[in-house]
Amino acid sequence: MDSTDGLQTRQDAEAALRGCYDALQSANYLGLRYQLFADLGSDNARHTGTFPTFAQIAQNQILPDNTELSAMWNAIYSGINRCNYVIEQVQKIDDPAFNKASVTAEAQALRAFNYMNLLGYWGGTPAGYGYPDGLGVPLRLEATTSINGEQIKPKARATEAEVNAAIRADLTAAAANIAAQGTKARLSKGAILALRARFELRLRNYADAADFAAQAIAALPAVTLEGEYNNIFAQKFSNESIWELPFDAVDSNSLAFFWFPAANGGRNEVDPATGLGPAHEAGDKRLNVNVVTAATAQLPSYPSGTTRKYFRVAAGDDQPILMRLGEVILTRAEALAQTGNLATALTLVNQIRTRAGLPVLATTLTQAQLITAILRERRIELANEGIRWFDLRRTNTVQATLPAVTQTFRNLWPIPIREIQTTSNLVVQNPSY
Repeated sequence: MDSTDGLQTRQDAEAALRGCYDALQSANYLGLRYQLFADLGSDNARHTGTFPTFAQIAQNQILPDNTELSAMWNAIYSGINRCNYVIEQVQKIDDPAFNKASVTAEAQALRAFNYMNLLGYWGGTPAGYGYPDGLGVPLRLEATTSINGEQIKPKARATEAEVNAAIRADLTAAAANIAAQGTKARLSKGAILALRARFELRLRNYADAADFAAQAIAALPAVTLEGEYNNIFAQKFSNESIWELPFDAVDSNSLAFFWFPAANGGRNEVDPATGLGPAHEAGDKRLNVNVVTAATAQLPSYPSGTTRKYFRVAAGDDQPILMRLGEVILTRAEALAQTGNLATALTLVNQIRTRAGLPVLATTLTQAQLITAILRERRIELANEGIRWFDLRRTNTVQATLPAVTQTFRNLWPIPIREIQTTSNLVVQNPSY
């Protein structure tokens, strides 16, 4: 729908909001690449295919003209533009049956989520380069003339602090105004609070991260840890899922296709990293889910050399889990450990370990030892779910974990070269690219 027509009815607004969610499904975004690259560029996945653009990411030698960057950047901004359009247009609809505040809240939360994801790869505060307020991304809070994202006007790159303020404002308003949702395919108040906890953890605001994680858990009384780790992925919308991106055989994705070997219908572009299996403790039930070996393969559903997290290769209807309780528990555990509440942090992380079939951690662990243990738990628990790179970045452990990445400027991805060329130098490149 062209914005010159505008949204006339609540049905129009609801359809436009669905378009905001639909933007997430792009193969250049959460339909494949965004979360895949967060593990491919770290130590959880390895490149086994033929795409040179993927090889750059796996080797952390990304060039500004890498087409994956441009495609992802554009897909995310297209989603932001749709959110902006909905936020603006719904204010004009006068219908007593229309919950204008809730639709606005969902669009605001989605916009914040998109900006969080842009900062995840492209934003930060690199030391020694003279950016005290950090490097953000262009902050576009007004819709362009088309809901599909054409005719985007050049806009200067904002600071990280400015983008963070916009994210907080959107998430705060969204949590206050969103109505109860009946499906995990859409954002709920609990999901928004969980996103806020993730956001604050990335910024190392540990007291806030712990608080918002606790609020999220309290707002989601029906969400519980699955008894078996594999159930989180073997079924859709599991008990543990908070927010999930739906796909079906008609509206499909290539997640399993990129993981599976050719003999089982895939292209085998990626595999679990060779170090991921050995990183599991003896007896960890998650091993057979994170890394399928010849001994644990169950053909054709789970061939050797892949993962059980994405396996619906024929239908292409694996559903990326955008937020689940296991992550929220570990976020709260780490944040509490960082602020000195070791007893509660220990109880929380032991919930995850017990489900994995592992012994509880000792009560004699020091604060530093407990934080290290929780971070190790995050790697295994959330392996190949699109979390690892961002954990390495926020903990400043990229170089310690990935010895081949000796250049610290590579902790930020380069801004796509086309973005710089088409914005009349309004968008500065990340340092050293």
